[in-house]
Amino acid sequence: MEWRNDEEMKKCERRGVIYQILMSFSANIAVLGPAMGFGYSAVVLGPLMSSSSDVKIDFNQANWIATASALGIPVGCVLSSFFMRHGRKLTLFIVSIVSFIGWIIIYMSNTYEQILIGRVISGISTGLASVSTTVYSGEIANVKWRGVMITWTGIFIALGILIIYVFGYILKDDWRLIALMCALFPIISIALILLILPESPIWLRERGRLDEALEIFKKFRGISKDDPVTMDILLELKPRNQQGNNKKNVLKHVFKRNALIPFIIMLMYFLFQQFSGIFVTIYYAIDIVRSAGVTLDPYIGAVFIGGTRLLGSFLITIFSSKYGRRIPSIISGSGMTFFMASLSIYLFIIDKGYVINDNGIIPAICILMYIFLSTLGFLSIPFAMIGEIYPSKVKDLLSGLTTCITYIFSSITVKIYPNMLSYMGKHGVFFFYAIVSLAGTIFVLLFLPETKGKSLNEIEDMFGKKKSENISKINDTVVILSNDIENISLKNGNTNKI
Repeated sequence: MEWRNDEEMKKCERRGVIYQILMSFSANIAVLGPAMGFGYSAVVLGPLMSSSSDVKIDFNQANWIATASALGIPVGCVLSSFFMRHGRKLTLFIVSIVSFIGWIIIYMSNTYEQILIGRVISGISTGLASVSTTVYSGEIANVKWRGVMITWTGIFIALGILIIYVFGYILKDDWRLIALMCALFPIISIALILLILPESPIWLRERGRLDEALEIFKKFRGISKDDPVTMDILLELKPRNQQGNNKKNVLKHVFKRNALIPFIIMLMYFLFQQFSGIFVTIYYAIDIVRSAGVTLDPYIGAVFIGGTRLLGSFLITIFSSKYGRRIPSIISGSGMTFFMASLSIYLFIIDKGYVINDNGIIPAICILMYIFLSTLGFLSIPFAMIGEIYPSKVKDLLSGLTTCITYIFSSITVKIYPNMLSYMGKHGVFFFYAIVSLAGTIFVLLFLPETKGKSLNEIEDMFGKKKSENISKINDTVVILSNDIENISLKNGNTNKI
């Protein structure tokens, strides 16, 4: 008797995809609270520096409030490597707890120092979230949908930033109430994690808990608990060459070709990402709008920036799924270069005393197109690739280390932005971002690999020394998997033919 006909197979696939979408969505709710920390400084520094504020801060202190969150993020990235070794679900739970604590501290702050502490803690939660959600989505999604789901962290980050920009516009002078509103989102996340979110089957597999991994994995593929196991499932759940999980072995695997090469590629991609000014426009959105000469209310301008980023985050899920990782990145970098260079030239002409009667439309278009195009590649793609490009044995360590170094870059760019503005002028800063964007585009063109349509195991093998060695193992693998199917079927008391 056939295991199932084509129609039943399609129903199972649809059921599995729906479950993957729901669980990835639930996991990414944990990103909203931490993501709001990115945009908080943009909407509250003005009210905090005003004469009516009960907490008085000067220009230098305002810069540190903006930077404090970025300084906390690398700490969270390092901690994420530790927590993810103890479970993806546990890490997401800790993300939400830490985010809630950070926002409550800010809400209750009566001094500049207390705000800084809250900002650092909020930054730690952002570092924890930026890795764990992408990894979780990458591990539960099938090959067909993984390219979409690993970009969802970027969507939820963009959504969180947009929400806080909207809060800033509605509650302009009440920085405490804004913080309290942000604290509500981690509470929602905690409830979802405790009530419905399953553990990652890949993490369970790596810990030798194969029965649990198989049970959860079948659910993610839409297969009933009592149905027999398929070859496809065993291929996806097949443990990689296990040689222990001690520190010595982990370090040994870090320096293997299939880990070291993607690590270097991702670090370089993130270097160009950060120094092209992408995160500076988030932290200083309102100041950027003012300095670019846009005549619109800067708070509304920030909302437009947030909305544009969110739109780009939605579209990248389509483009990444259809065109992969390289093409969107190349288009993104090229567009960023063009619009930053155009904005720089515009501001240079204005500084020379020429009058352009455009009512601020040209700089507004340049900024919004730069934001939109950055989201289509340079902002979203590298974070998405973290969840798929590293071997499973060192994924926890390298994903955390990569994002840690990334946010060290970010904290540097955020901290030096006011100084760059003073020494280089507005047009000089934006021209610098254009040059870095161009260099990043050339790097992507030459070195970024394409991972579209490849399973996690295929991506891991892609960076191996000799492809022929991998191909020569196929016959042995098929024999082993056939034995695995027989053993699992007997263990489950199922003698149906597969």
